[in-house]
Amino acid sequence: MTNLKNQEKLKKFIYSACALLLCGVTLFSFWFSNKDNVPAEDETYKSTTTEAARETTTEREIKVNTPVTNVEDERYISTETESASTSVYYAFPLDGKVSREYSKGELIKNVTTDDWRTHNGVDINGTLGDPVKAICDGEVTAVRDDALWGTVITIDHSNGIVAEYRGLQKDGNVSPGTKVKINEKIGALGEIPIEKNDGVHLHLEMFKDGSLISPSDYLGKRVDI
Repeated sequence: MTNLKNQEKLKKFIYSACALLLCGVTLFSFWFSNKDNVPAEDETYKSTTTEAARETTTEREIKVNTPVTNVEDERYISTETESASTSVYYAFPLDGKVSREYSKGELIKNVTTDDWRTHNGVDINGTLGDPVKAICDGEVTAVRDDALWGTVITIDHSNGIVAEYRGLQKDGNVSPGTKVKINEKIGALGEIPIEKNDGVHLHLEMFKDGSLISPSDYLGKRVDI
């Protein structure tokens, strides 16, 4: 009796194992037959995504390289500044030596008036009638006869530079409004009553934006303006 029960259990076990094996074979066959039907990567989607990425990159480049309205582009500021800078040469107005320098506000002895005063320009020695020339291109703004300084010619040389040529003879070559070139004769050397004891010379004063400057920093030099 016991043997019969054991045989029945063995049969059930074998039947169950066979059923499981059959199910496994069926599932494997189904998977194997359909593995080649898995859809390939969607090229249309891939292409669209790539194009979108390209467009995004292009838009980013445009935003980076396009200057913001009303904001200076610093890439060009230094170049524009350099191109705007100019150098100007200033010639000597007279063929002679400098006998007295600009005193830079210090008092010096005036041997003609026998007192101490500032000397606001440079004195350049010469002889009566020597040609006095423009130190640079410019326009005559005033011509006047002064009891102390003789005939005085004022020329605007642009870039904020104005020069006064003192100690010329009357009836010179220019009048207000005359445009002159560098080294062009503007008059002839005369006398300066207030500095008569210093001999015949030209007294030249120069101004930069309305303030006195030393002519020796400009004459015979090329200066950045």
